[in-house]
Amino acid sequence: MKVIYTIAFGAFLTIACSNNQPKQTNTENKSKNINSAQYLADTGREFKLVSAAEFGDRMKTQPGIVLDVRTPGEYKKGFIKDARLLDIFSDNFDAELNKLDRNATYYVYCGIGGRSEECTEKMQTLGFKKVYDLDGGMSAWRNANMPIKIPQQ
Repeated sequence: MKVIYTIAFGAFLTIACSNNQPKQTNTENKSKNINSAQYLADTGREFKLVSAAEFGDRMKTQPGIVLDVRTPGEYKKGFIKDARLLDIFSDNFDAELNKLDRNATYYVYCGIGGRSEECTEKMQTLGFKKVYDLDGGMSAWRNANMPIKIPQQ
């Protein structure tokens, strides 16, 4: 009799403690990403992580504003042509970001990609329309042997 109670109790615990939530499949996850991309497309907005080569090509074919969100010290070591320094760590970063034209095209980069991702997310929240984020940042740009400007001292 004890064996029957033990088995029944074990079965009860297994059923009660199991997670009845269905697991999401990769297809369902991709579907959510497609829906997000579709939403942006439907609203005329585009936020995209791009390689150094694509970043450079797009800057040539789709003129826009290049934002360097690194520190002034990093900027002095070299930047992408026509880049505007907008230090993400500065106290007035959010205020300066809010002054920008939300309908313009932006090309955003940092050192290796983290700060530009943060900036791009803020820009999306603020209603900017078209933002391209350099995957791998200035490090990827340099590794791709893309042109770098050094400020004159």
